[in-house]
Amino acid sequence: MLSVLSSREEGELLMVRLRVQSRQLEDVLESLAGLPFPVNPDLRHVGLSSIVEFPAYENRLATVNRALEPYELTAETLRMLDAIQVA
Repeated sequence: MLSVLSSREEGELLMVRLRVQSRQLEDVLESLAGLPFPVNPDLRHVGLSSIVEFPAYENRLATVNRALEPYELTAETLRMLDAIQVA
């Protein structure tokens, strides 16, 4: 049985989390906006950095990480079901 939080083509739905320095935030958001799929990020500011979180399917993580390479960031991920249970 296929879960509501997964897709045959795209894999499991994940919560992607990035910790971004304030000076990079606008550029990172522009890069995410340029991805070939919609990204609706949630932003939280913590000191001099920001936490950017958004859902993405597992099979799209490589595309996300390629977009983040210029900023030397790597996406942390959490299964969406686990992220919902923590919240």
